[in-house]
Amino acid sequence: MEPRKAEGDEAVDAILGILRRAGKPVTTREVGEEMQKLQLRCPDTTIVFLNRLRKDGVIHGERSKELRGWIWWVD
Repeated sequence: MEPRKAEGDEAVDAILGILRRAGKPVTTREVGEEMQKLQLRCPDTTIVFLNRLRKDGVIHGERSKELRGWIWWVD
């Protein structure tokens, strides 16, 4: 079954839930995998959507040299 596009607050709530449940910084890939488990996909690509949330101050994110990509978390 194809994941459906999450709209509006549903996408934000799903991302926040994933990050809160993780309890630690997670990679973009891990966020995408968790969204697929929920049968949802971000309105844009995962990285674009996460970056937009970071710029809006909803989540935190930074480049990780060790993991060779972005990691994301909430306080």
